[in-house]
Amino acid sequence: MLGSLQSSAELDFRLDDQGRTVLARRRAGGLFHFSKPYWNGDTLALQLVNPTAGLFEGDAMEIDVHVRPGAQVALTSPSASRFYTMDRSNAKVRQHFTIGSGGWLEFQPNVTVPQRGSAVDQEIKIDLASGAEMIFIDQLSPGRVKHGEQYRYRYFSTTFSLHYDGIPQVSERMALETDLGGWPLAVPGWDVALFGAVWLVKNDLKEHLNTLAAIETSLKKDDLLCGLTLLSDQVAVFRVLATRSIALRKALQDIRSSLNPIFSNHPFNPRLQQL
Repeated sequence: MLGSLQSSAELDFRLDDQGRTVLARRRAGGLFHFSKPYWNGDTLALQLVNPTAGLFEGDAMEIDVHVRPGAQVALTSPSASRFYTMDRSNAKVRQHFTIGSGGWLEFQPNVTVPQRGSAVDQEIKIDLASGAEMIFIDQLSPGRVKHGEQYRYRYFSTTFSLHYDGIPQVSERMALETDLGGWPLAVPGWDVALFGAVWLVKNDLKEHLNTLAAIETSLKKDDLLCGLTLLSDQVAVFRVLATRSIALRKALQDIRSSLNPIFSNHPFNPRLQQL
């Protein structure tokens, strides 16, 4: 077994003198590698890579992302986040995102896969200033479905919190243990269900309710369920259940491309899609 790694990273994005977004500060090591930033004239894109391709027993990853006022950032990951067998202790993942006024963050990590015997605690915290905007995508598989290893993890806990203009908007926690049934995201008639969420933050989301509702309706199929929740005038979430990973990826891409009328300054860009 590989030795445990304790790794932290910090990314600081801000505007330069020409009004372009730049990666002003980068501190990383251990479990974090980053691609060369790519500026497309509107948004600075960056890939996050875990060189071990997953977490092992005792590993800990912590990342802080700061998007300063006016900066425009898209973060993606090219491969799944895998959690491997852990005999005694667990692994920990901490992610904290701060987006300043007028800032933009699009976060598109690949799917999280808790494999046989893994035990992981994950925490995601997001703080947005008034006027900040965001699309944040989250995906979770019940295990290596193609290998028949769904629901074989030992423990997976994830917490998600979001503040807008200093006001709490979301506080969620899901704790999965195989001894307690393991996977509450079950659908009658389905052998397996994969989960995805698309979090949206924009100051006037309530004005776009008809567009959001139309997206929700278009995605309800025999092998796919989609629900929309408008949590406030600024925050909404699409939650998706799918029977297959390819169906989930396609649904998340469809949601993202259908959001162009709402996030007109940040249209769908297939080059950024790593789903």
